[in-house]
Amino acid sequence: MQQDLKLQLLEKLVLVREFELACERWWKGGTHLVGEFHLSLGQEAFAVGTCAAAPKGDLICPSIRGMGVYLYRGTPLTKLIASFLEREGSISEGRWAHWHSPVMELGILPQTGMLGAGLVIANGFALAQKIRKTGKVVVAMLGDGTTNTGNFHEGINFAAVQDLPIVIVIENNQYAVSSPITAMARVENLSERAKSYGIPGETVDGTDVIAVHDAVAKAIARARAGQGASLLELKAYRWGGQTLKDADMNRPPEEKAAARQKCPIARLKAALVDEKAIRAEEFDAMVERTREMIEAAAAEVRARPELRVGTAAETLRKYPAYAGN
Repeated sequence: MQQDLKLQLLEKLVLVREFELACERWWKGGTHLVGEFHLSLGQEAFAVGTCAAAPKGDLICPSIRGMGVYLYRGTPLTKLIASFLEREGSISEGRWAHWHSPVMELGILPQTGMLGAGLVIANGFALAQKIRKTGKVVVAMLGDGTTNTGNFHEGINFAAVQDLPIVIVIENNQYAVSSPITAMARVENLSERAKSYGIPGETVDGTDVIAVHDAVAKAIARARAGQGASLLELKAYRWGGQTLKDADMNRPPEEKAAARQKCPIARLKAALVDEKAIRAEEFDAMVERTREMIEAAAAEVRARPELRVGTAAETLRKYPAYAGN
């Protein structure tokens, strides 16, 4: 992989980390944030590596920890922040929760709070690409807990038998809410479940953003060549609780401390410093610029009027892709 792309990956990892840390600071400081916010601290490489491998024309259905997808694909910071602060100019003008919201012009598909249903939605889009012969691939991103739901099994079976141009990405952060995946699945690697559906499966170190990129790129190329669905499992560890508002008292402190030693940002930064592609002070400056950019966007949003929720008809006019389907 070329150093320019590695540096881009590092910048995006920093952006996702700093944006979520900012939201955490705002909430802890007393700012009311709309809805549940599912932090992806410790697993930022899932979204960044996946998005880097998916050309802009392809479609992505993010998981509930999908803020990295929105950020990588170029959703304006002001749109995201306005969604949390109930200000004008938010995603979907307040009609969807932030992690349900489609940004169709960026190829970000709608999500749902029903576990595993994102795969069913993504299947519909993938079937449309196959019928219309667009050449586009759909990426469906799901949490590890969804792999024990009917939506997942029905969805993956449909994707397999229909040879859909889809890549199914399991974001295995070791816990579904507060339940360890080891207590809910007998297989060591969830990718092993691909065998029963007759599709390829692979488990990838989810703290290695380059490995994530390469595995997703390979699966996308396979799907685009008409060879059907693939299942990828990305493994890392969710540092925080289920949501921003979750104190997370259930997991052993020593387990969480050990996980923080496997930071995807620190890992890539160390590699780039060794390659002399970046100096430590340049990385620090990158972090500072990112923080300033986020705070500037937040200040702009706070000055806006509060959100006025309109009618369903207005939504359809704004999102014509849905009005005709």
